[in-house]
Amino acid sequence: MRDCAVIGFTVYANEDEKVGTVKDILVDEDTGKFRYLIVDLGFWIFGKEVLLPIERARVSAIESRVDVEGLTKEQAENLPQFNDDLKLDRDYEVRVSNAYRPAHNKTSIQPAPIAPIDPMVLNTTATLNEPS
Repeated sequence: MRDCAVIGFTVYANEDEKVGTVKDILVDEDTGKFRYLIVDLGFWIFGKEVLLPIERARVSAIESRVDVEGLTKEQAENLPQFNDDLKLDRDYEVRVSNAYRPAHNKTSIQPAPIAPIDPMVLNTTATLNEPS
């Protein structure tokens, strides 16, 4: 999709940290909907291309920019590399999705927080009221 107006827009992480430029767009062949922006990370990461899920992009046509809230430059560096020969399968899409998660959400299962318990509550017995 080479004639799209968003191609060439600058991509920013956390509002002001330039991370790359939109090179192209991937469209779902079945639905015709935009799926990903292909972002060239530029010279700072030797021209690595990555995928940006369209739902994470906030596009401003007036400013010719795309903002990705919550993305850091470090996360961008660690995104799975994309190229035209790559098979875009479910495993790859899961890797892309996981890479956009905040660092504190990367562990698989977090224990539930423990609520403080009043020691007096431990010594009481719960009773059920019989319906009248």
